[in-house]
This record gives sequence, structure tokens and C-alpha cells, in this order.
Amino acid sequence: MRVRFIGAAAAAGLLAFGLAGCSDGGAKTKVAQANQVVVEGTPVTASGCVRPVENTNCLVVKGRGGGYYDISSASPAPDLSKGVAVSLRGTDSGKNTQCGRELTDVKFSYLGIQCGATLPASASTATDKDAKTKQEKAG
Repeated sequence: MRVRFIGAAAAAGLLAFGLAGCSDGGAKTKVAQANQVVVEGTPVTASGCVRPVENTNCLVVKGRGGGYYDISSASPAPDLSKGVAVSLRGTDSGKNTQCGRELTDVKFSYLGIQCGATLPASASTATDKDAKTKQEKAG
């Protein structure tokens, strides 16, 4: 008898909790709000080789997730002729440009890491894919 009472109370509690999640102020709305992360104004750090983007005046650095940061607003701009990687800090503007996620207030320093030939970003991505395909066929 006691087991049935506890089971019924637990079922009623779950039902009430489930219904509360369907209202405007419920858990579902709070989860949706949590997923709407605002990155505008967020400080960003990255390091890597600066690449020009074909047919644009953009300079980009590849980020951790594989996307590109548009650092064209850096003044002075990194000197590509040095052929070394940079470590940078900037502020996410909250905008995507044709070249990547736009960073403002970009400050950078040169690292002692040598970069390969300065290929445009879109061309280097295709080259990387071709090299992987050739390795897979050989191996």
C-alpha cells in the first residue's frame, strides 16, 4: 500500500514538473534563453599564421573550431613578408564578414614559429583536403 502511494506521489510530481516546463516562464524558456549566447564584445585570443583571402582585402587567422577570424581591422596590419605566426587578442564584433568572424581592437605579437607559403585562405583549405586524400589513397 505504501509503495503505491509513493509511486503515485512521484508520478504526480513529474506531471506537475512537466506541465510547468510548458508555460512561458518554465524550464523550456530558460533553456532557450541560455542557448542565445551573446558573443558580441567577447574577448578572443588566437594564434596562427595570417593568411590573405582571395579576391578580398581581408586578413584571417584560423580559430580553434576551424573557423576564421577576420583581423583586417588590425592597425598596423601584420607583416605577411615576415612569414611567422602571430599571437593575437581582439574583441568579437558580433558580425560575420565575407572572410570570417570580425574582430576589432586587434593587438598582436609575432611568434618564432615559421609559417608555410602565404597562400590565400580558400586555396590553402583546398590544398589541405587534396593532401589528406592523397595520403588516404597511399595508406
